Amino acid sequence: MKKYTVCAMHHEVLLPWAELRCRSDVPLRVLTLDFHTDTMPCFRHAEAPPESGVYVDRAKVAEAVKKLRHDEHFDWALHAGVIARGDILACSPPPQAPEHPDLAVYVPPEFPEIEVMLNQPERFRKMAAQVLESSFLQRVLGAALPEPGERFILDIDCDYFMCSQALTPADGELFARLMRQAEVVTFSCENDWVKLLKLPGENITGESIASTLIERFLI
Repeated sequence: MKKYTVCAMHHEVLLPWAELRCRSDVPLRVLTLDFHTDTMPCFRHAEAPPESGVYVDRAKVAEAVKKLRHDEHFDWALHAGVIARGDILACSPPPQAPEHPDLAVYVPPEFPEIEVMLNQPERFRKMAAQVLESSFLQRVLGAALPEPGERFILDIDCDYFMCSQALTPADGELFARLMRQAEVVTFSCENDWVKLLKLPGENITGESIASTLIERFLI
């Protein structure tokens, strides 16, 4: 299995997560960097959540990917036994607290509401540039950061990055350690959201963000 996988949409990371689960004795925790929280209950408009163990059936996982909405895959993965827990660092607070007890969201308290980010972007640029800095990750995630030697999945939704400066942290050692230590790193390009959320004058895309992080921290 490759060290990293790049997907178009966030819920498509279920496929490499399930592949890793089939190769692992126990489900692993996922640490996610994202603009959004993606913590809604799965199939809230239709089917019941899956029973634990669905992850061993690749066809069922692939079918779930076709049906899930973009904010339901964490809940599905937990019910199916694909992952053990989800810790999500998000730039915007969730509309409601996660229902699943094994989902936690961490939001930087100084980040403004999304309306301010979009309508007064220059007020937010300095904040947006720090999201990979070691001091920022340590402060916001705290005890949720993986211990050295811990097995986990690092999941990166590219809309977490709103400016190219964020990809070149002055102190990126903690993020580099997370990239090296993770069993697998999953990227979701989410190009529509990157286009919507990027700050004025930025030319970043989901693909350019993923390729920059892979070249800088994994290759």
